[in-house]
Amino acid sequence: MEKWKKIGLQLLFPHWLLVILLVFISTVALIHIFLNGLTMSIIGYISYVVSFYALVIVVARIPCIIKYFKSGLYANKYSNRYLTDAELRNKISMYRGFAINAVYSILKLSASIYYKSIWLGGIAIYYIVVSVMRLWLLYRAQFGRKLDDSKEQRRKDIKSYRLCGYMTFLLNIAVSGLVVQLIWRNETYSYPGFMIYAMAAYVFYRVIVAVIDMAKYRKMNAPVLSAAKMLSFACALMSLLALQTAMLTEFGTGEMMFNQIMNSLTGTVVCLLIFMMAIWMIKRANKELRLLEENHG
Repeated sequence: MEKWKKIGLQLLFPHWLLVILLVFISTVALIHIFLNGLTMSIIGYISYVVSFYALVIVVARIPCIIKYFKSGLYANKYSNRYLTDAELRNKISMYRGFAINAVYSILKLSASIYYKSIWLGGIAIYYIVVSVMRLWLLYRAQFGRKLDDSKEQRRKDIKSYRLCGYMTFLLNIAVSGLVVQLIWRNETYSYPGFMIYAMAAYVFYRVIVAVIDMAKYRKMNAPVLSAAKMLSFACALMSLLALQTAMLTEFGTGEMMFNQIMNSLTGTVVCLLIFMMAIWMIKRANKELRLLEENHG
């Protein structure tokens, strides 16, 4: 039994030079097969087996690779501080989110003016409002540290959280208008070449990260940060809706009725989720403010 276990480990974790060689050979072989139409040939089947084995041994080494890079990051004083200081990571995350939203809104606004598109203008306004909300949260995160009274600081943070809830509720009205316009005018996005695959991967990554962050900060220990994560989720939902329009344009049948039905369904779900999120934020903040008053008198 030990002998077979040893053989299995050797097959799963061969020398790293062999791993590189197999990855190179399988990549070249697959390119040759697909370019020359040899997908159903003997060479093709052999290449598939070799490629599958190369994929398995690469995936098996991923935890080791991650561990190696993490040890290197912890050895560096700057990256070590980023990894160990939660407050610093959260602040950088908020600044990054604001910068992305601000740049994105400027690009959309410029595109709406250039193409004279009401749809792009609406998207630009949406992200401008989100950028302003993020800027307010950044201000609260900085200003809150200067308050000596922790009770007053928490009260203001919760009120900022509630304000984001109100703003999200109003923002959802604008989103509903955009969805109606999307359906009525059959507006869409279009990405050149293989860019749509990159955008799809990025959008799904944003959605997954936003959901994880919402679950991570579901408690009211950090109201400002929690509000920022809620905004990230709302932006991810809008990106998902925009991606669907691009996917329908690229891979759809071209039937306007089908596109309108799909955009209606997804748009309705997005609007409902943002609406429920806004109401939940407002109710949660009001509850926390009442508890704060009851506990401190």
